[in-house]
Amino acid sequence: MGHQNCHAEVIFEDGVSWLARLRLTRTTSPPEEVRDFILRSEAGTLTYLHDRTSIPVPRIFDWACESDPENQIGVSYILMEKLDGTPLAWQAANPAQREKVMQQLVDVFLEIERHPFEALGSLLTVSGPTKFAVQGLAQHATYTMGAEGPLGPFTSSLEGSVGMIKSYLTMIASGEISAYHSVDTYLTHRFRLDIANNLWGDEPAGSRFFLKHPDDKGDHILVNEYYDIVGIIDWEWTRTASKVEAFSSPCMMWPVGKFYEGSNELAPDEKRLAEIFQERGREDLSNCVILGRKVQRFFFALGPESPSDRQTLLDLFVGLKTAFVSEGETWAGWEKWKGKALTKWKTDKLLQDLLRLQLNNTQKRVVEQDWHQR
Repeated sequence: MGHQNCHAEVIFEDGVSWLARLRLTRTTSPPEEVRDFILRSEAGTLTYLHDRTSIPVPRIFDWACESDPENQIGVSYILMEKLDGTPLAWQAANPAQREKVMQQLVDVFLEIERHPFEALGSLLTVSGPTKFAVQGLAQHATYTMGAEGPLGPFTSSLEGSVGMIKSYLTMIASGEISAYHSVDTYLTHRFRLDIANNLWGDEPAGSRFFLKHPDDKGDHILVNEYYDIVGIIDWEWTRTASKVEAFSSPCMMWPVGKFYEGSNELAPDEKRLAEIFQERGREDLSNCVILGRKVQRFFFALGPESPSDRQTLLDLFVGLKTAFVSEGETWAGWEKWKGKALTKWKTDKLLQDLLRLQLNNTQKRVVEQDWHQR
């Protein structure tokens, strides 16, 4: 059982086992319309991968949204094949085991590359001969209720990145996300708007997009005792991504401690992954790993994933800022940068509204403290 789903094994009389993936709902869950869209995307992604690629994913036997009148279970669910494997514990694996997994992961990446898409968004099943289509993002934070629906799809990485950042800025300013350190969080997001052209300016028109696993921290990979990959699971919230993002290193290989301290140095496993692509004659994909830290920094800890701890937020921003540092530019510290940013974006209405709200809240707390001290 995870935070979002409950899994129950279904064993038939003939010994065949299925897995029932049941969506958990609580008071903090997004509305039913959003939950349904995310489930439709997960089911569509799994079906596409199973039917159109050689990537080992569980076969889906049945699924239904919570709102489906024929759904007698009462919650959203997916009935799928149960794969016999153990979640990969990357940090516990020895060098030989890691090498074996990386060789197989390169095979998976190469298979993903054989199936490009023309838009940035999430995959769903549709009626008609194509059966699948990239539609809006299956992410609860960027979904708008009603006719507007999900954000996207987009025809370029620049368009998609700017759309996501603007959506998060609106929510930060309104207090929907990141109630703690909201001004600092807003500034770290606003900075991304200024560097989006730097990140995507060289992307050719008509570039293709590729499926990117949304949570590649290791336990999404099932292995047997010999470290053969028997399945890749947990495709909820999947979207298509640019080539450099889709084929950058999975986060299970990152030097997590150093990454959170602001370092952009690649770990030995990441460098080895790049070497394997080179050995396969794919220098282009090797460069996606070597140069991938920029795009990883850009999308890391966005929106509702923003750290609630201020120091963590600032350390991560140092990593983002230094990844995009201009020649001759030095990092003078957060407070100096913040002062310049507040001046630079003084006409940003959302930021000014947020600053006024922060000032009013501060004044209110001072009045309350004075009242209690009397």
